Amino acid sequence: MRKHKAIIVDDQRTVRSMIKRWIESDKNWEVVGEASNPFEARDLIIEKQPDVMTLDVHMPEMDGIEFLKKLLPQHPMPVIMFSSSTTEGTSITLEALDAGAFDYVTKPTGTQESLIEAKEDLLEKLNAALNYNVSLFEQSKRIISVTPTESKKSINFRTKLILIGSSTGGTTALRKLLDEVDHTFPPILIAQHMPENFTALFASRLNSELKTKVVEAKDKQILEKGTIYIAPGNYHLEVQKWNGDLYTKILQTEKVNGHRPSVDVLFESAVQNGLAKDSIGILLTGMGSDGAKGLLKLKNNGCFTLGQNKETCVVYGMPKVAFELGAVMYQLPLDKMLDKVKEIGAR
Repeated sequence: MRKHKAIIVDDQRTVRSMIKRWIESDKNWEVVGEASNPFEARDLIIEKQPDVMTLDVHMPEMDGIEFLKKLLPQHPMPVIMFSSSTTEGTSITLEALDAGAFDYVTKPTGTQESLIEAKEDLLEKLNAALNYNVSLFEQSKRIISVTPTESKKSINFRTKLILIGSSTGGTTALRKLLDEVDHTFPPILIAQHMPENFTALFASRLNSELKTKVVEAKDKQILEKGTIYIAPGNYHLEVQKWNGDLYTKILQTEKVNGHRPSVDVLFESAVQNGLAKDSIGILLTGMGSDGAKGLLKLKNNGCFTLGQNKETCVVYGMPKVAFELGAVMYQLPLDKMLDKVKEIGAR
C-alpha cells in the first residue's frame, strides 16, 4: 500500500528532524522532502506532490502567511501550521487559518508531556487532513467576492439559547455563520476546540468583526441577549439555570472525547438543566465525534438540531457522526444555517 506523503517546512534543522521522527513513527506516512524556506518548499511541492505539508509560522525571507496566500491558489492542499502559544504566535496562527491553513499544532514547551501531546496532535491532524475538502478553498474565494445582500429583518426570538460546537475549520465557519447575528439573537454559547491563549484572541477578533458582542466566557456570567460566549481553551463551558436566570459555568474537569472544552459537555449541560426544548443546537465542521452524542440528547429532549453538510465542511467528522446517530434534524450548507436558525427561533 502506498504511504501518505508529507513535506516539512521549517528553518531549523533540529525541528525538522523531530517532526520527521514523529511523522514516520506512523507506518502509513513518509516524509518525502524537507525545506528550510518557502522557495525550497515551492519546488518540493511541484516535484513530490505531497498529501500534506507542515509549515512553521515564522519563516525567513517570506513568512508563513504570505507563503500560504501565494501557494494555496496554485496548489490547494492541507497545510498544518506549527505555532507558538505566545500572543504573537496565536495571532499569526489565526491569520493562517483565515488564509486557508487546514489546522495547527502548538509547539511543545520542552517538557516530556508537551512533546508527547504535540506528537499525538500532529499525527491525529495528519490523518484527518486526508479527508480535507480541498474544493472549499475555491468556494471560499467565490463566496468572499459576492456582493453582500441587504440585511434581513430582525426576528423576534422565542428561543432562549443557541449552542454551537466546532473543531477543525471552525474558526472560519463560525465567522461566516455568525456574520449576520445582531442584538436581537438569544445568547450563543460556543465550544470550539482550541488551546489556552487562543480563545481570548479569537473572541477579541470576532468581537471586532461581527455586529454583536463576543467574549471569552468567564465563570458565573449571566447570559445576555445579543452576546456570544466562547469557551476558554483548556476549560469546559456549561450553561446553568438558577432562579430563572441562565449563566455560565467554567470548569476544568477531565477531558471528554480527548477535548477540553468539549462540545458534549456544553450540549449535555443544557439537557441537565431542562433547557433543551428552548434551545437550538448546531454542530459544525471538525474531526472526531465530539458533540454527536450531546446533540442526540438535545434532540431527544425537544431541541431543534442542525448539522453542517459534507460539501461545506473542512472535515466532515463531527457532523457526520451526529447525522448517522440520528441527532441532526436539518443538515444544511453553512450559508443556509442562519436562515434556518431564524425560522426556528421565531416559532
